[in-house]
Amino acid sequence: MESPKKRVKENPKIVGLILARGGSKGIPLKNIKLLNGRPLLYWTLHSLRDSEVADEIWVSTDHDEIERIAKEGGARVHRRSPEVSTDTTTSIAAVQEFVQIQKPKCDVVLLAQATSPCITPDHYRKLVEKYVECEFDSIFTVTRRHDFRWKEVDETSSSEALNFNPKNRPRRQDWRGELCEDGAIYATTPDLLMTGIFQGGKRVGYYEMPSNMFVDIDVPDDWSIAESKVRKYGYDPTRGDLRQGTRPVIRLLVVNADGTLTNGQTYVSDDGKEMRSYHSRDAAGIQKIERMGVVVKIVSTTLCDAHKHRADAMNASIAMGCIDKLSQVDSWRQEMKLEWNQVAFIGDDLLDKECILKVGIGGAPHDAELDVRLASRYVAPMGGGQGAVGSFCSYLMQNCRMPGGGH
Repeated sequence: MESPKKRVKENPKIVGLILARGGSKGIPLKNIKLLNGRPLLYWTLHSLRDSEVADEIWVSTDHDEIERIAKEGGARVHRRSPEVSTDTTTSIAAVQEFVQIQKPKCDVVLLAQATSPCITPDHYRKLVEKYVECEFDSIFTVTRRHDFRWKEVDETSSSEALNFNPKNRPRRQDWRGELCEDGAIYATTPDLLMTGIFQGGKRVGYYEMPSNMFVDIDVPDDWSIAESKVRKYGYDPTRGDLRQGTRPVIRLLVVNADGTLTNGQTYVSDDGKEMRSYHSRDAAGIQKIERMGVVVKIVSTTLCDAHKHRADAMNASIAMGCIDKLSQVDSWRQEMKLEWNQVAFIGDDLLDKECILKVGIGGAPHDAELDVRLASRYVAPMGGGQGAVGSFCSYLMQNCRMPGGGH
């Protein structure tokens, strides 16, 4: 028996699309609100980009700052019209406008929701693989739920169970539950989208997402849940593979002083004496990572006796009055005969960005410049001078191999 005619090419051209308007009411400017130190859009955009399933990625928006962040992440931008940028605009209407105006030359449009930040590149790959191999016309993501549902009635009427028998209530482990559309990813052809439905065609498939990774951000209370789940499950783009067995050996940690080791503020006494504030958790983290064989050095653009005293107390050398930080880090690296991937750097301002992009692992405090956070693999949950350096040290010890042993 001959196989049915292929509905989808073996290697379809796929255009990724993320809808990200600026006028969210529930959470103002939700799509660029910082989630674990990075704009919400960042998580979906970078995960989709690094999955490499899309030949090109577009962000549909009506907002200048969202456009800037999208372009920095490598996406093209469709400026949506006012007519499809209202509170009542449906997602399908926004997608249809994109298809009508941009006329993407593709076989498949893959819609990824910015409000589902825990999606990893592997999820995109597996969904597309299933879409092609099973010759579906459309595919979308679902999450398994174990909710006992009841029929809605008026307050004086008797209700009834919809999906279970109350006389034989199943245990969770004995019940597979139900598959619910979760809104994270949709993929179908441009022609089917123009009919006004995401799940069109004769063959509609689904890809089941792990329920523990599902989060959808609609109201402010969802935000703290999303932050917790993204920290645990979210995809964090890197310039290296940190999986067990291929973790880099970090031998040199360079810490920026002003705004990272401190909060960036200078306190001046009545007699004109300048003072800085430091956090004990930073010192503890530095001393612990030093005991594991990592050399710690500090770099500062200012000349500050307090920095020198603090560095001496932590057994760390310091370079002060340093404007070209990258050259200084490179000098230390060459003295130690290291590769760049054996160096870690944490900083907060734009002068630190080129160092963060160059080293193996870069970090930033929670209140660092946005571009610095976007360039960093790790963003601490606290600001400069509040334990961010100690937090980065803990991250390195958990995710990298140490010269003296351990991870």
